[in-house]
Amino acid sequence: MKKIDFLTAGQSEDAAMHFACQLVGKLYLKSIKDNDSRTINFRCADANQAHIIDDLLWKIPKSLFIPHRLVNDKKNKECKVEISYPGIKSDKKYDSLVNLNPQLPSNYLDFQETYQIVIKDNSNLQETARMSFKKCLKDGIKPTYICLLYTSPSPRDVEESRM
Repeated sequence: MKKIDFLTAGQSEDAAMHFACQLVGKLYLKSIKDNDSRTINFRCADANQAHIIDDLLWKIPKSLFIPHRLVNDKKNKECKVEISYPGIKSDKKYDSLVNLNPQLPSNYLDFQETYQIVIKDNSNLQETARMSFKKCLKDGIKPTYICLLYTSPSPRDVEESRM
């Protein structure tokens, strides 16, 4: 069963990027603690946002070093966390998707778990995320919508909110 969570992440792109970096940090730390080989695709809206995320992941979360790279960066070897955006092709199979792009990628069902970041801007980004939610339903997937009131969810917190 595919797990897809739609997570609110503030009202601006900046807040959402910080939130998503915290979430990736929690997922990465969980994979280290569980000693598993889980890989994370951190998907951005475009190349500019991907470069901003690349820089932010060196700083956020403050207490954790997350080895990462842009998917098309051939100079660095593969990492557990790889940053992509529409137009970049990768043959690598990832376990988790953290999607900052309000539109789900066409291959979203290939991931074991998807975290769709929702920016509550009461405009275009929120409406596009709403359409992505409807697409999941149309595809036979029942996504979970989680309105988080804090900025650094852990996977455990997300799981507890489902109960």
